[in-house]
Amino acid sequence: MATSQTEAASSEQKVSSGDPAADPGPQLFPPMRWVDALKSFTSKMPQKTTGENDRETDILFLKMLEEEKKQEEESNPSFKMIPKFFFKKTKESNLYLKLRQEARTRFLQNKTAEVLDKEDLEKLWYLLKEHTSLPEDGTERVNYDQFIFICSKLPPKCRQFFTSSTFLKFERDEYGRIEIVPFFHYVVRKVNLFQTRIQISLYDTSGYGYLKEKDLENYIFELIPSFPQLKTLKEDFYPFYVISAVRKFFFFLDPKRTGKIYIKDMLTSHILAELFELRQERWNIEDAMQNWFSVQSSLKVYENYLTLDLDHNGLLKREELARYSPGLTDIFINRIFEEYQTFDGEMDYKTFLDFVLAMENKSTPQALAYFWKILDVYNKGAIDTFVINMFFRSVIKELEARKKMGFKVDDLKDEIWDMAKPTCPYAITLDDLMRCGRGDTIVAIMTDAKACYDYDKRESGDIEDDFEEAPEPPTSSSL
Repeated sequence: MATSQTEAASSEQKVSSGDPAADPGPQLFPPMRWVDALKSFTSKMPQKTTGENDRETDILFLKMLEEEKKQEEESNPSFKMIPKFFFKKTKESNLYLKLRQEARTRFLQNKTAEVLDKEDLEKLWYLLKEHTSLPEDGTERVNYDQFIFICSKLPPKCRQFFTSSTFLKFERDEYGRIEIVPFFHYVVRKVNLFQTRIQISLYDTSGYGYLKEKDLENYIFELIPSFPQLKTLKEDFYPFYVISAVRKFFFFLDPKRTGKIYIKDMLTSHILAELFELRQERWNIEDAMQNWFSVQSSLKVYENYLTLDLDHNGLLKREELARYSPGLTDIFINRIFEEYQTFDGEMDYKTFLDFVLAMENKSTPQALAYFWKILDVYNKGAIDTFVINMFFRSVIKELEARKKMGFKVDDLKDEIWDMAKPTCPYAITLDDLMRCGRGDTIVAIMTDAKACYDYDKRESGDIEDDFEEAPEPPTSSSL
């Protein structure tokens, strides 16, 4: 009896689990896979473009938000007067993260499908050439009617470039026509920008529209093989090259040191354009040395770092960094090591790259902010005569060690105040340095003995091309 009950229960379990061997009865309908059934159902519905699907999704999403807002206002009437501003952060599970990543991937794929490819651009150019507007005056122009007609002959994804507002962006002649060449170049630039935005977004691991340092490193590392100007870059130098490239982005686009760069800031910056100059097949050595991302420039900075590292431990001591330029003062070097990250009192390659970028771009707001942390000794947000004298004492010491006499220190101090034109007559702020347009000169005079000497002698023309190292003080054994 117990055996028969067990067999019956087992049989019921097999039937409920869908085991075909457990259901010997005849099948009235042939089995159909759910995928086939879904395809059959959707094939009978009207087909929509990607853009139409996106718009429909946005409408449904906004409708859901509106309904949720109404429900909250009904449950708590105070939300009608004061909108809800605190949202408790939910714990993100692995499933949530995977779902979000998949949603972003699908979104970027849909956006990629909207980008014009080479065939679309060729067809656009052909139609523009074929439908120029009268009168024939030797120029290639189209009026608004032809503009709209060309749009009707192109795929739907091209329509975003054929709006009335786009047409009005271009200069029109007396017949209301625009030139086709500037318009085509405008479309190509927009397409390239759109492609770059999608490409960079693939490395946005957080999905919030910014790249962390590791994300940007991965992006640049995978770009290296695609640049003709980096073909000579040895593979064992890749890590150092990536660090060098990433530091420039973060130095200029992340001045507050948040550890992230917004993609929209990257796209509108000149730094990304400088990086993409490496796509050129040929350029001369002068242009290469002016580009931070070139092989020549990267090797130059790295070799300089190795040359300064006298004990070959991979880090720079204060006296080693002082050899970067013979006129740098002691207080300036000491303040760098006080304000910026070091490892047991020594500077690593990343911090050295920030230093080099600041030294080579003194007039930029980012470099002035870098130097301001060094000059603002007491963190008061302003420097006065006492602080200026503090830095000038070190400048005088360097000059006297090289037997450079005849400079007028008091006159130089007065000129600093005249150049800065401070809002407060007794203190100079960072805003004053940025606003006056001479912040780089002020920084150089206060931190570099050679720059101070050259500035003082600029009118006489007695400029030092060879500002030798200061002689070493005599030791007790040599006396």
